[in-house]
Amino acid sequence: MGHVVYTYTDSNKYIEHATSYIAEGLDKNHVILYVDQPQSFASVQENLRNTGYSEEQMDTIYFVDTHIAYKKHEDFNPEAVLKDLHDFFEPHVKEGNVLRGWGLVTWRPQSIKTLVPSVALHEQNVDEFFSRVANITRNYINVCAYDSVSLSSSLLIELLQTHEYHMTDTHFLPSHLYKKESLRFTEISKQLQFENELRNHDTRRDKLHITGKLATIIAHELRTSLTVVQGRLQLLDLTDGNRSEAGQLQLDGIKKELQEIEQIASKFVSLAETHVVNKKVINITELIESVKVRMESDIDMKAIAIHVLSDNPQMTIFGDELKIRQVFINLIKNAVEAMETGTITIDVKDDVDQVTIDVADSGPGIPDVILRQIGEPFMSSKVDGTGLGLLICEKIIRDHNGNLVLQTEMGKGTTFTVSLPKSSLGL
Repeated sequence: MGHVVYTYTDSNKYIEHATSYIAEGLDKNHVILYVDQPQSFASVQENLRNTGYSEEQMDTIYFVDTHIAYKKHEDFNPEAVLKDLHDFFEPHVKEGNVLRGWGLVTWRPQSIKTLVPSVALHEQNVDEFFSRVANITRNYINVCAYDSVSLSSSLLIELLQTHEYHMTDTHFLPSHLYKKESLRFTEISKQLQFENELRNHDTRRDKLHITGKLATIIAHELRTSLTVVQGRLQLLDLTDGNRSEAGQLQLDGIKKELQEIEQIASKFVSLAETHVVNKKVINITELIESVKVRMESDIDMKAIAIHVLSDNPQMTIFGDELKIRQVFINLIKNAVEAMETGTITIDVKDDVDQVTIDVADSGPGIPDVILRQIGEPFMSSKVDGTGLGLLICEKIIRDHNGNLVLQTEMGKGTTFTVSLPKSSLGL
């Protein structure tokens, strides 16, 4: 949730983003106010129809012509615009509804000396209004759209000072000129972490893409060689009937090593797979409980307890059950390997539009020297590790439009946080 300024240059991208934004609001039953030009709204409606949205659903969108909303027949009047915004949203705020606004800001030709302070005041008013909304419900998101061609540099600076986030046709970033503390994160450390993740997103995505291609090549070469070697071993096993006990032990050892190589090849294949195909509605709490039962049978030799907490056992996601299960098996397995005794707590939380799952252990934590390498391709702190486990987890979560974040503290433990969009379909 937040206040976003969208400066666009590509009209096709503009319609594409507006359609996606409105569709998400329809899926989540948000109160939608869409302020735009009538021809743009017609294009958005056509896109929604083609995607399968009904006329009844589209009738729930409150549309206002931008020329009327911003009173284009007169000089820009921020007080009048704020009054209309307040009159529309206030009843919905009292009812506790989630608010979703999109406004293409327009004005008639006028002196830049009067326009810039008027638009700046308008955006300050809107930001303060939604700050009050956040104190009541925290449930809102508002996009203010501007044609980049019509923006002066001074006006753009004013916009970046009054919006938490800046969106373009291709990027979404926090506004570093925003004058208020972010409403999403109240701790500065969390805000800095969020901004750093956004900056590194493209780099991580490229690394995953390159690593996936490399994994495809390695997996193919490994399995080709394995097939040949395993075939020759089988032939040797069948033809050599006078093998000594020592020779049999050597042969069995070779077979065991080949099985381990095959497991590594399977990990490469998992990383190389690029599509999530078997999607369905999944009760996330039930999935976590089943993973807990499986993992408890694997840790009988250790004094480790696994606990599952959930504030809403009916939460669902839409995805590939096997792949999501693989993520939590890997994360719990990592936690188990980090300690001989302790507790693993899996906390499933209802977070408005998404499900957040914390996998926290009470282990020793991760030293900085290792932490800096976590998630890098083929880097592992384990003697026999490939460094692929977390990469595979991250790739699966990203393929499900989610996020994977790591927090650790020496002497206190490590927490992996998985965030996944909720399913709007229900079980």
